[in-house]
Amino acid sequence: MNEQMLGTPSTNAAPAAFGVSAPVALGEWRHSLVVLEGLEPGRRIELGDRPLVIGRRTAADLVLPELQVSGLHCRVQVLAGRPVLKVIDFKSTNGSFINGSRIDGSAYLAPGGTLAVGRHLFRHDFLSPQARVQAVYQDVEREQTVSAWLPLPASRGAVRTQCCYRAAEPPRGAGLAMLPLAGERVALILVDVCGPREHVARHAARVLRELQEVSEVAGPAQLFEQLHRRWREGAHDGLFFTAWAAVYDPGTRRLRHACAGQHPALLRVPEGEMLRLDALNPPVGLLPGTEFIDEELEVPPGARLHLFNRGAFAFMDRSGRELELDDIEALLACLPPTPGNAPEQAFVQLRRMAESTRLHDDFLLLQAEFD
Repeated sequence: MNEQMLGTPSTNAAPAAFGVSAPVALGEWRHSLVVLEGLEPGRRIELGDRPLVIGRRTAADLVLPELQVSGLHCRVQVLAGRPVLKVIDFKSTNGSFINGSRIDGSAYLAPGGTLAVGRHLFRHDFLSPQARVQAVYQDVEREQTVSAWLPLPASRGAVRTQCCYRAAEPPRGAGLAMLPLAGERVALILVDVCGPREHVARHAARVLRELQEVSEVAGPAQLFEQLHRRWREGAHDGLFFTAWAAVYDPGTRRLRHACAGQHPALLRVPEGEMLRLDALNPPVGLLPGTEFIDEELEVPPGARLHLFNRGAFAFMDRSGRELELDDIEALLACLPPTPGNAPEQAFVQLRRMAESTRLHDDFLLLQAEFD
């Protein structure tokens, strides 16, 4: 079998989307699986006549390197002349799920339906050639928006960070930036653009690009003022955005923080107490003449900052109750201090609590540890 790892460009991707001409028969509809949750959200995997075997072993066609996936987990195959896919589970330990229900042996996956394997969630697309090319263009454009500007994990220095980002389908307007400032200071900012789905992801990426031009600010209030002025002067389809920001000085251990229409970030001090950092301001770009304020505190060694958008907790649990800030605070307080990726662990636990595995909002969670 041909090994196909997540992260490796698919050789079956629509050629026109990559600037290569290739004949496509009119009326030739094609099947694909789109990654909604997993290692590469937004990736499109084209399916052909040959069945696709999914598993953890390198012998699988699509390798998912996670313990919840069996060595050879399941097979997905196209049925000639039919819009559905057939999914056959190879008696996997943790099962294969179609639209949230575990399948027994085999089942059919209709267009628009979801297939869950381990922590990966796929959507089945059945598209015409023209729609397929447009979809691949949109996938490439999306990956060059918000996700292209997210900060890389930092394992060294005064502030060590880990992050988990999962885009909704279609993506919403959450974004995150980490900016180096003079005197070894560092700025952290989370933004969440509010408005119609067709605009918010693009504008969130624009904010993140503009943040890369910021070289010096005294604190988050000044940072909000700069962004507010630029946003009000530009054309942004009548949108505004909420944000949370902080500037940390490792020399003095002082952290200046502020909210702009956003819920507070959480600071867990070594004694275990969770502090809510909530210096309140209006959203950025909403009201003309806004004056922003920030607050300051000293960060003890070993403290952890948890910064997240509302999409990290605003969903229904299995009892039909919408989760609140208190729920994610309790979950984060109980996370063990393991060397693994804590935001990824939190994401897994929160999705297990959810009534539906589909994300209706972006999930964005950053953990910053202070030496």
